[in-house]
Amino acid sequence: MTSNSGGGHGDEGELNHRDRAIRALSTHAYADAGDEYTLAAYGGLAGLEGRRREAFDPDDAGWVGYPLAALFLAGVCYRVAGADNRARNRAGQGILLSSDQREHVLDHAVERAACHEWTGDFRSLAGDADRAAAAYDRAADGYAAADPDAPAEWTTRPLLQAGTDAVLQLSRPDDLDWGDLHGSSGSDALGHRVRFKRSRLRSLLQVRVDDGRLFAPRGSTEYGVDAFRCPDCGANDVNYVAETVLCLRCNAAVDRV
Repeated sequence: MTSNSGGGHGDEGELNHRDRAIRALSTHAYADAGDEYTLAAYGGLAGLEGRRREAFDPDDAGWVGYPLAALFLAGVCYRVAGADNRARNRAGQGILLSSDQREHVLDHAVERAACHEWTGDFRSLAGDADRAAAAYDRAADGYAAADPDAPAEWTTRPLLQAGTDAVLQLSRPDDLDWGDLHGSSGSDALGHRVRFKRSRLRSLLQVRVDDGRLFAPRGSTEYGVDAFRCPDCGANDVNYVAETVLCLRCNAAVDRV
């Protein structure tokens, strides 16, 4: 676990766009966070930041999940900020990207099915329930036809892991975990994942919009840390992420005491 030497936000000059987005979340600057997540997606696709793997590199093609997740989170941020048109734009970009990857880059049946799942996620983000359901049906059919030997292992690979991380970020703190999304049967992990998203993703998104808040992703966490105190809610459970220390309970930057 790493942390900065003090609480709050330090110099942002050397941060990548994803870290800037996370810091913007802590100050409720959701339109700014959406812009930063968008730039993180663009940079990730070009291999300029993050994992530094280009979207069209066949050796690392599944890493496109992280730019897809950044586009999705950008859209969530814009929805929270009330910029629904921009959220739909990011959803459209995500649909185009996932379709292009499915048709021209990815060659494994599980990964191609995962692109249908991503399309369902972006349709959900855009509020298109019927077309989201159709995309999830295609994903479920694709996973079933692929019938991989170890379905749960596929959920830890970049294309699907990035989607897991994005969905879990819609629920903070401690509301959802991997088991909620994938169920208790490893052999049905992919099917359960699709059913969960089809039934729950739109409501999870709406909760974020209604609450007017999106929390940072989990980095390294500690509970009951006497050295820190949240200035907003008084908690001392902390999240070390984006080269800063955030309150695990309310997402504010915490102070060292």
